[in-house]
Amino acid sequence: MFKLDNRIEQDSFLVKEFNDFQIRIMDVREVFWVILIPTKINLIELSDLDIEKRNILINFAVELGDFLKSNKEYDKVNIAMLGNVVSQLHLHLVLRKKSDPAWPGPVWGYNFKNKLDEKSKSNRSKLILQFSK
Repeated sequence: MFKLDNRIEQDSFLVKEFNDFQIRIMDVREVFWVILIPTKINLIELSDLDIEKRNILINFAVELGDFLKSNKEYDKVNIAMLGNVVSQLHLHLVLRKKSDPAWPGPVWGYNFKNKLDEKSKSNRSKLILQFSK
């Protein structure tokens, strides 16, 4: 049975399960940070995911990033898979503004100060749901 890593679960909220993936949003206001997690068990490396699902994951991330960037005033879309701290396979999609406090450095390890309020959670979720219909 699929079990989400506790660190991802604590730092984000579920928007939707879609095509064997969870779509989650990190609870930080300063950047629009989406995490995509395949719901198959015991996945660590991208190569652990079958080629069809791998293509779906990457294409979905690219298309979602382009969609979100077109709807907001973002300067850059970052897509990354690290796994050094949380080994469970997951993909980060982070929309960045040159004015965000971590710019131009990485968001990983940056101590963002502000959580999303309920209205922001709802607005960001609606954008993702609009895209993933």
